[in-house]
Order: sequence, then C-alpha cells, then structure tokens
Amino acid sequence: MTSSTSTNETPLKSGHPRIVLLGMILGGWAWRLAGLTTQSLWRDEVDSLRFAMRPLPEVLAAFTRPGENGPLFYLLLRPWLQVGGQSEFSLRFPSVWLGIIAIPLIYQWGRYLIDHHRSGWGGLLAALLLAVNPYHVWYSQEARMYSLIVVMILMVLWTFKEAIEKGKWWRWGLWYIFISLSFYIHVLSVLVLAVIISWVLFLPTWRRRWRSALGAITLLILPYLPLIGWQWALLTNINFRTGHPFVPFGKMMQTLLGVQLQGVLPAANWTFSLVFFLLGSAIFLPSLQKKAVGVLSIWWLLPPIILYTITTITPLFTDRYLIWTLPAMLLLWALGSRQLSLQHRWLAGVIIAGLTVLQIHQGWRQMTTIIKPDIRSAAIFVSSHRQPNDLTIFLMPYIRYTYRYYDPGHYPWAEAPYANREPDASQVPEHMKRLTQGYAGVWVIESEAAFYDRKGLIRTWLNSHAQLQTEAHFTFVDVFYYRVTDNTPE
Repeated sequence: MTSSTSTNETPLKSGHPRIVLLGMILGGWAWRLAGLTTQSLWRDEVDSLRFAMRPLPEVLAAFTRPGENGPLFYLLLRPWLQVGGQSEFSLRFPSVWLGIIAIPLIYQWGRYLIDHHRSGWGGLLAALLLAVNPYHVWYSQEARMYSLIVVMILMVLWTFKEAIEKGKWWRWGLWYIFISLSFYIHVLSVLVLAVIISWVLFLPTWRRRWRSALGAITLLILPYLPLIGWQWALLTNINFRTGHPFVPFGKMMQTLLGVQLQGVLPAANWTFSLVFFLLGSAIFLPSLQKKAVGVLSIWWLLPPIILYTITTITPLFTDRYLIWTLPAMLLLWALGSRQLSLQHRWLAGVIIAGLTVLQIHQGWRQMTTIIKPDIRSAAIFVSSHRQPNDLTIFLMPYIRYTYRYYDPGHYPWAEAPYANREPDASQVPEHMKRLTQGYAGVWVIESEAAFYDRKGLIRTWLNSHAQLQTEAHFTFVDVFYYRVTDNTPE
C-alpha cells in the first residue's frame, strides 16, 4: 500500500508535524472539556456508574453472562471512580482522554495511507478532522464505551497491519491482546474481523501472507466459540427484543454519514455536498491511491452491511454502535482533499476550511443545546417542591436510577405499573389505587413514557382521582404534581 509521493506536494520539515499535532491534541482536549457537564446524565451513563460500582464479583461475572455488553469498560472505569469520585465531570472525564488518544492514532493512519510515512499534510488533516468532529466530541463527553472502542479498533487494525507486514510473534501477540479486549468493550467490535479478512483478500501483498493471517484469526476464534454460540442463540431467539426498530439499509447509511458529518444535531442538507466532493475526489481523480480508497471503503462500508444482515433477524442498529467506522470516513475526506489539492489547491483549502468551520459550529451547538433528557433539572424542581407526604412515581420506571442520582434523599417512590398490554392495562386502576393510598400528593416523573404507557392510562386515572396542581416541562422530561382527592374503590 505504498507509492511515491507527488512532487507537487511539499513535505513538512521533520519537527513541524509534531508541533502541529501537539497543537491539535491540546485544542481537541480543550474542546472536549468545554461543556462537559452541560448535558444531564442519561440512563445509559448512570448505568455505567451502577455497573462499574457493583460488588467486584458481580462485575467479573458479567464477562460470562449472556446479553452483557461492555463488561471490560465497567471494570476499567471502576478504579477511576473510586479515586476521582462520582460527579458528572469525573464520570465523563475518562472519555475525554480516550477521545484525545484517538487523534495521534488517526494521524499515524493518515501518514501510512496518504503520506506513505512521509511528513506530509494527510495525517495532520485527518487528525484535525477528528479533533473537531462533533460526533466524536459528543461521545468523548459521554460516560460510555464509545470513545474507548474507537481507540481500540484503531489499535486492532494498526497492530494487524504491523504484524502481517513485518511479522514477529510479539506483533501478532499485541494484535491478539487488542482485539480480544475489544470484544469485551463492545460486542459488535467482532465485526472488525470481517474488515481484516477483507483487507487480506483485497491487498496483494497481504494476500501472499494469508497463512499467517488465517493462523492468527483461527487461534483468536477458538477461545471465543462459546461466546459466539450464546450471542447467536440470543440474536436468533424470537422472544429476544432489543428495543430497536428495523432500519432499511439506505436509511442506515444515510444516518451513519449524517451523524459522522453533522454530529447529533442535524444541519442543512447542503453540507453533505462538502463531503461528497471530497469522496468523489478520492475515488475518481487520477492517483496512485486506489488501494487506500479500497482499504478505507471496506473499513467504512462492510460493518454496516453485516450489521444490516443481522438486523433482518433481530433489529440492532444504532449509529453509535458503529462509531469505530468514523476514522475511515475522515481519512477518506483527508485523502480526497489531498487528491484535489494536487490540481486545485485553493479549492481543496476552501472545502476543508468550510468543513472545519461547520464541524466546530455543530460542536458548539451540541455544547449549548440541551439534547439529552434533562432529568437533572426535573430533580432540582421536584426536590425543591416536594412535601413530606408526597409519593414520587417514575414513568418509565428505569429512569429512577438517573433521577435518584440527582435526588438521592429518603422519600417514598414507586415504579409506574406497566400498561402497554393486557391484562396489565386493565389492572392499572387497581394498581394506582394501591400505590397512592395514604399519600396527600403524587409526583409523576415522565420520560420515554410510551415504552410503558403509550395510551396514557396512568395519568388518565390520576386526572379522575386527583387534582393537577403543578406541571413543569424539560427536555424529554415532564413533571406533574397531583393532590389526591379520591381513593374510593373502583
């Protein structure tokens, strides 16, 4: 995957790339720290805290329990929380650092694929695009495993590249360690094996070493056959529900490209033209980079293709599950910019400048807009108005973990009854009667209520048996306060 560098490109002096890269790393670090606590924690982040702080035997048992995802992330998070505390800042801080580690890693990939190990602009451009990318910034500010899995997959692919090109048992050993760890950080990281196998088949120099690759992959798979077995049994079980809707392949790819360009907040459709121009430049302009285009296209396209095949059996698509394909897309943009700059340097500069400004703007929007369910504000409101004889009901019940993170005091609370199917729906009146018996007031905290009561039966009962006194509405969270007036039997 090497070729001569065009004479039209001016290599950087040996010391300059490191200085520029260091500036990008520091800027990316500051950008990710900015607004780190703007968003309220959402339920998955509180799960990270809960799962990491379980008794150690329970944390370790998760490595062999079917249906668990990311047990290694929780185990790694545990000592940090014991030292750094459990504040919002502390909980999210490891993700910031993991997001920063990815910047020099993508720089190395850019040097390899675009600059051919020379000190050109390709690696630095890829690093810049990752440093400001709003999608990567978002998950570098979330207490989940997604910034970690980006780092792990970058290392998995790099160590495999090093092993198959240079040999030596210790390089294969490093690859084995990184890919084994990645399986226990996110279950869908197993799809990276398909990328690796496809690279071996695609690249002639790697194809000649297929025996080494086959031996390494076989050695890797054998210990994980039981893991593969129970995961497949789970996915193909007709009674297993992931909670994800089925997404057509076209919509899946549109979503993936959209978030990787714009972040979690949509922008104008014309912004896609910037990346389409760069992708077209990478693919269609005359160059010696076709192997790099193929390698990166496999990295970006193959995982969603396989995931789509799985979703025809069990719907499983969420864009963040494939966040580790983001570096491939950014490298394609950097490659397209390099190809374009060889013919129209000013045009390439304008497009990259526009893309950078767009992504910084989208990152700023994410940092200044409340996007996640604002349970923090709801908890502040309720805790400041709650009376001693009030009951707090959570609808849906799972949000109680997040709510009680912000309002952990001693007060009566209850889970709302399930009302989305019979016979549960018909029992709601009796259940609500029992729950509210003896209380003067009832607080209802609603978030994602349709998962539990899509017809609104619980609030219908309260409207008939109590008087609505106060309501407050926050982002994806609604609060209602009732004074109970009627507890007579139905």
